[in-house]
Amino acid sequence: MNASRAIEPAQSDLALLVRCRGVQLRNLIDQQLRDAPLRTLSVIGLLILIWVALYFLLNHVLGHVRTWGLVGVVADQHVFVHLFLVLAIMLLFSNAILTFSSLFGRDEAQYLLSMPVHARAVVAVKCTEGMLLSSWSFLLLGVPLMLAVAANTTVEWYYYPLFLAHFLSFIAIPACVGVLAAWAVAMWAPRRPLAVAIALCTLLLIGAVYWVTGISQNALESEEWIRQVFRQIGVVKQPLLPSTWTAKGIGAAIGRRVDESLFYLLVAIGNATFLCWATVNLVARCWPEAYSRAQQGRYHPVIRRPWFTTSICWLLFFYLPATLWQLMLKDIKAFARDARQWSQMLIMFGLLVIYVLNLKRLPVDTNNPTTKGLIAFLNLTTVSLILGTFTSRFVYPLLSLESQQLWLLEMLPIRRTTLLLVKFLFALTISVLSAGGVSLLAAHVLDLPPVWARLNMAVCLAVCIGLSGLAIGLGGRFPVLGERNPARIAAGVGGTFNLIASMLFVSIEMGGVAYLGTRIFEQDPGGVFFEFTPAMDRVYFGLLALALVAAGGAMTIGARHLARLEV
Repeated sequence: MNASRAIEPAQSDLALLVRCRGVQLRNLIDQQLRDAPLRTLSVIGLLILIWVALYFLLNHVLGHVRTWGLVGVVADQHVFVHLFLVLAIMLLFSNAILTFSSLFGRDEAQYLLSMPVHARAVVAVKCTEGMLLSSWSFLLLGVPLMLAVAANTTVEWYYYPLFLAHFLSFIAIPACVGVLAAWAVAMWAPRRPLAVAIALCTLLLIGAVYWVTGISQNALESEEWIRQVFRQIGVVKQPLLPSTWTAKGIGAAIGRRVDESLFYLLVAIGNATFLCWATVNLVARCWPEAYSRAQQGRYHPVIRRPWFTTSICWLLFFYLPATLWQLMLKDIKAFARDARQWSQMLIMFGLLVIYVLNLKRLPVDTNNPTTKGLIAFLNLTTVSLILGTFTSRFVYPLLSLESQQLWLLEMLPIRRTTLLLVKFLFALTISVLSAGGVSLLAAHVLDLPPVWARLNMAVCLAVCIGLSGLAIGLGGRFPVLGERNPARIAAGVGGTFNLIASMLFVSIEMGGVAYLGTRIFEQDPGGVFFEFTPAMDRVYFGLLALALVAAGGAMTIGARHLARLEV
């Protein structure tokens, strides 16, 4: 009786919180439709366009994989295992960072703890919110992937609901592990959560590098290569991993083995349900204590001199005036203190670095000029798309986060438009260092001819300028005042519009690169004695001009709106 009475208040509180969130979401949608109906409809239309573009891209890639003969057979068997393993790692870290901020942060957690509701209800709602915010981009990828797989195989009608069910049930497991990781850091490592995150990322990167470099470089024959691949894949294809359950379940659905697909689906749902129940109850029971430890761990009675961030700021922005240099130093300190930004950037670009370092080990002839050019183009496209996601997720909210202390910044002898310029230089520097470094490393590993290397680096720089300008400019045009959660700012209508605009910009840039690459292959596949024709010069400089126009136009629009903004 006592247990049932204890469960009833938690259930009623959970229903109350869910109903409140539903009313907030309904009011937000209603407000957006009333205030800016054309903008909302354009965002929806562009979102559909992104889905269509992703579908054609994935369909093209899967079609090429199936034409590679024996290699394609191996890739078909194990592509989903690696896909869901990478998704699990990224979801784990992303949800851990979001949960640590919402449940153990200063602002929102204080209000939630003071509410007369059961802790289990609050933890359940916040975990669900974090799961949705951290996985919406993967859900965006899931629908085109499902349709692309169906277009390259013969599937039955039940493949579609099974694919979605496997995708959704898989997301809950790494999300719950991320919540438990955030709770563990708050309980036992509250003083240095960043150091713990850095240590874990370092260990994962070292393990990944060690595993990838273990693939034999001399295994050139197909049978020996297959044995090497199966030995290496056996490490990640463990029967107890959720990625294996989901991959086998989707493979069974493709192969029309409904019973086997349902078996793996029920295994994933059962484990996800139990893990969600255990996570919510464990975290809710220790939530006040973990919050207190996290707050106490942030107290540092000794004032430390920020020599590291000061040195970095001086090396990168020595050319700025003293006032702007101080603003840049503030942004660098905020970036270093916010693990939600640098940790996910390290994960994404760390995986890219590992991939680039092992390009020579791919089961393709990288000495063939055509194959080398195709790989270089795919690398540039991947880096640009990841950079577009990063700027939409972390760069776009920068100006909205400054809205509460904008009155303090205005006491400096600068204009608001100057603040916009400082944010742009900050975003451009980080994007050039990360994306440009990966592109330069890929050009070195592939030993690209000079004309290809210059083209890749120039377009990479143009993409960095365009994406940084779009994120900062649109962030100034559509600020979310009073919101302290960057994930919610990025998930709003303005953030979604920025993401779609960034994807369209990258698509146009990559289309121009594909045209130039095709002309290079037609005239000189080696790219050594090739010279640009006048028509190609116009396309080349057009890509650079497009980046400047996109960045300048967005920055101008954002600066005008920010100058009139009353806060």
